[in-house]
Amino acid sequence: MARYRTGMGLNPFRSRVDRRTDVVVVAAALVVIAVLVAWAFLG
Repeated sequence: MARYRTGMGLNPFRSRVDRRTDVVVVAAALVVIAVLVAWAFLG
């Protein structure tokens, strides 16, 4: 029964690893946002 009482979730002390895919995903999202904004203004 004790195992159900342990904390679970985000560990703020976990070591973070920078990945190249993080940069690619953020860059792709910014490109998509820029295209959508341009589409909205240029109609």
